[in-house]
Amino acid sequence: MTSDALVVPTGIKDETQARAQARARARAFGDFVRQVPFPAALLHRDLSLLAVSPAWTAQAIAPAVAVGGDAGGLVAPEDRVALLACVHEGADFSRFLPTLAQDGSQQFWRTEFNACKDPDGEVYAVMVSVRDVTGYAESVLRAERDEQRLRMALELDDLLVREYDLRTGEMYFSDTAPELRKWCAFKDDPLEIVHPDDRQRCADVMATRKIGEARVFEFRLKRDDGIETWIRAVGKVFVDQDGQPEKLVNLFKDITDRRRQTEAIETLAFRDPLTGLPNRALFQHRFHEAAAASETLGEKFGLIMIDVDHFKDINDTLGHDAGDALLKRLAGMLQHAFRSGDTVARLGGDEFAVILRGLHSEADMMRPIQNLQGLLSRPIEHGGRSFTASASIGAVLHGDPDADPEHVIKNADIALYRAKEAGRNRSILFEPSMRSEVERRIELLRDIRAAVSANEFTLFYQPVIDIREHRVAGFEALMRWAHPEQGVLTPARFLVAFEDQELSLRLGDLALEQALRQMRAWLDQGVEFGRVAVNISAAQFRSGRLAEEIQERLARWNVPSQRLTIEVTENVYMGWGSELVSENVRKLHAAGVMIALDDFGTGYASLANLRQFPIDRLKIDKSFVQNAEDEAIVKAVITLGSSMGMKVVAEGVEDAEQLGALVRYGCDQIQGYHFGKPMPADEVAGFLAGFDG
Repeated sequence: MTSDALVVPTGIKDETQARAQARARARAFGDFVRQVPFPAALLHRDLSLLAVSPAWTAQAIAPAVAVGGDAGGLVAPEDRVALLACVHEGADFSRFLPTLAQDGSQQFWRTEFNACKDPDGEVYAVMVSVRDVTGYAESVLRAERDEQRLRMALELDDLLVREYDLRTGEMYFSDTAPELRKWCAFKDDPLEIVHPDDRQRCADVMATRKIGEARVFEFRLKRDDGIETWIRAVGKVFVDQDGQPEKLVNLFKDITDRRRQTEAIETLAFRDPLTGLPNRALFQHRFHEAAAASETLGEKFGLIMIDVDHFKDINDTLGHDAGDALLKRLAGMLQHAFRSGDTVARLGGDEFAVILRGLHSEADMMRPIQNLQGLLSRPIEHGGRSFTASASIGAVLHGDPDADPEHVIKNADIALYRAKEAGRNRSILFEPSMRSEVERRIELLRDIRAAVSANEFTLFYQPVIDIREHRVAGFEALMRWAHPEQGVLTPARFLVAFEDQELSLRLGDLALEQALRQMRAWLDQGVEFGRVAVNISAAQFRSGRLAEEIQERLARWNVPSQRLTIEVTENVYMGWGSELVSENVRKLHAAGVMIALDDFGTGYASLANLRQFPIDRLKIDKSFVQNAEDEAIVKAVITLGSSMGMKVVAEGVEDAEQLGALVRYGCDQIQGYHFGKPMPADEVAGFLAGFDG
């Protein structure tokens, strides 16, 4: 998506094909995994279980998971970030996996997670291999085993052992990891050493622990010096000969560095650095989770796509620091408007998306959107300046478990495009009828791009007649599409191109270049054509140096600036970036280029604006000229132009009656079918020779 035109995610088809190829590659690798003589498993990118080896199944290493089911349980919840990093970034890691053997005893496995990558470096699966380390783990927990082996194990892993006698209250520590000892001692309650924010979570773990069962959990220490220290703890209650609790043995390891690395990986892999919001990778993962819940549980979820209106203009006119400030402000607004459990993501540039789970109706989705629009209306202060911004919003509710969830993103984009097409600064809820319209538009844009490359666009010229002096004052250059099958097409057939910033810029540049080349040819041939007017779009002003570009082209074609008129519509003149437009127009006017305000009366120019900008011609839109009920408006515009020293040009004059009325009103110039239709360049000389006024 861009800020001005819909780009329906063209990568969806490619992405789907890539996923199919990745799944096929993983399935083929799964055949190998099923034959290896050691415990191994293969996970797909979406964390579903693809294959396990016979040894894995025989030893019941993990909780029973059917092939195709979610195998995310192979790691503890706190290690899920590391698993996602392995899937999306290829970051290998290893963890301990405690399980219960068939006889009820505790077993420990060392699990190694390794990313499987295709030749392009893309991760398509995760290989999991395990080895039994129960003996090592028991050697750490059971003090009665070989003391030297225990000490070596403790020192090797920098572990601290704490033994608490449940009968006497006496506490013993190993002489390893001395920096942890002072913070791991307690008076009455083992939870005293836990940071208050983590205490309830640890209490829940301890409450579910059975006598003789080892449990693993992580928490922050409560330290008086305020230094954040994360601990990974293993705890087990030992019993006496009568089966009564005798002592609590804990192993503690400082994992602060590992936690920080994990958080850094998560931030780098799944967070947008500017706003701190989830990035596209995490958005995709959350979207697939929502889609899976919809398919399996029938849960409704909503997707909202958001684009900042005219964001490029904000960057161009106020600077990128203002653009960054706006994006951060919008991120805060989004988090405030939506629920804490909703996924608010920045997809890139000025694109944001929100996933809302557990919805009941469209109203559940539209309420926070209304809140967001209210927040957007507030001015933003930056660098001593105040400015406002708006956003276009497309929304879709997905509640059909049989529908393809991949279409949800496309449908939200379609609704977003409709919001832009309707004038921006609004939200549109997707309706199925919108899809066919957008598909036709996309196909037409594709044809237009091909036509531009094939040089099928050309200029026709319509005469502008000075009715007071009875002469041809000049011509307006009008774009035509010389379609190889449908013939010459008017702009009404390719208007969509001017709504696309890239195509609008290409066609504008093409028109200006063709017009100057033709003017040079007429000058060389001695054809007195007067002036040629060329329409300038908003996209052409966005470079910031349109005035310089036009003057450079005039010099290159050796065409006097007095031969050129540029026509600018009211909406371009008065819209976003009007200061930039005004600056360039003033430079061109000073260089001798005539300035015409096109389609006057159809936009929102005020009388004050007419005095601020250098305007030589007012062009009355044909909708007023051809409607007898608008006689008063036509008169008023002619009077206004005359009083301000501007000449007035009436468009769309088709018969003698309209011409007579305009003569009586004091109009200066006209153009329309009454005197001449737009014609190819090679007919202009003959028209001039035969014109009798």
